[in-house]
Amino acid sequence: KKYLSPYYYNDQTKLFVIQSESNINSPDYIKKISSDIIEMHKTIPKRILILCTSFKQILEFEKNIKQLYPNNENILFQTKGKSKDILLSEYLNNKNSILFGTNTFWEGIDLPKDKLEILVIFKLPFSNPSDPFVQANIDYYLSKNLNPFMSYQVEDTILKLKQGFGRLIRSTDDMGVCIITDPRIAKKKYGQNILNSLPVEAHLYSSNHVLVNEIKKFLK
Repeated sequence: KKYLSPYYYNDQTKLFVIQSESNINSPDYIKKISSDIIEMHKTIPKRILILCTSFKQILEFEKNIKQLYPNNENILFQTKGKSKDILLSEYLNNKNSILFGTNTFWEGIDLPKDKLEILVIFKLPFSNPSDPFVQANIDYYLSKNLNPFMSYQVEDTILKLKQGFGRLIRSTDDMGVCIITDPRIAKKKYGQNILNSLPVEAHLYSSNHVLVNEIKKFLK
């Protein structure tokens, strides 16, 4: 079921979801996505925001991207203690900046029109099951004979994902694309629940070259 919105999502945005057999937790996978982002950056002169779910992921991206594309001042990485406002200011200084962010960048930032045209969601924002609050909720659902993964963890992820997706279209004349690079969506049964929660149909892709061409056509 698609939620009602003042926006014309099917005209204003496209959603691409990777189809891959790769393990998202493999170091080689971040290398691959790093390379894909750089190819996109070199081909499409638009601002890109990459939402990560941990600072550890951002450090991995930083290591890989600095090897692939050294000394590029337009590529920004959120690190612990760095001001969100300073990062956003640096990001807006150039029309083809890339910003890797986590936590505070999933909600509460407003980047209309050309301030954000390509949004990459690297990994589904599942809560950490070892967090005491999350564990208490899991125990609660188990006590009610409910499946905590489907009833709680997936639903919580959907809510966070919608918040992240919501960074892209901020007005009726916004345009942009969202790319989700978590291969579990296309592989796991719960992936369809997640896709059904978003306001546009997903296009599966396996070739980054094809993806970049599709984005170029849409954002021309």
